[in-house]
Amino acid sequence: MLLTDNVLIAIRGCIGTIGVVVICLGAARALYQLAMLLMSRKFSENYIRLQFGNSVILGLEFMVGADIVGSLAAPDYYNLGLLAIIVVIRTILSYFLTLELRGLTPEQREGLR
Repeated sequence: MLLTDNVLIAIRGCIGTIGVVVICLGAARALYQLAMLLMSRKFSENYIRLQFGNSVILGLEFMVGADIVGSLAAPDYYNLGLLAIIVVIRTILSYFLTLELRGLTPEQREGLR
C-alpha cells in the first residue's frame, strides 16, 4: 500500500464518522422533540419527521463522500456496489421528503419555521 492509500483510508474513516455523528445527532434531536411534543405540544409531528429526514439525508451525503474517497484507495466491485446502494437510498429519501414538503398546506409550512 502506498502512503496516499493510507491517507485516503484515514480520510474515508473521518468523513464516514462525520456522517454517522450527523445521523445520531439528528436522531437524538428528534427524540428530544418527540418528548417535548408529548409533554407540551411544542413541536409539530411534521417538523420532527422532516428535520430527522434532513439529518439522515445529510449523513448519507457524508457516507457517499466517504465511499467515493474509499473507492479511490481500493477500487473493487464491493465498494462500488455499496456506493450505488447508498446513492439509491439517499435519492429515494430525498425524493419522498420533497414530496412530503410539497404536500403540506401553507399553514403547516408556516409551522415548520
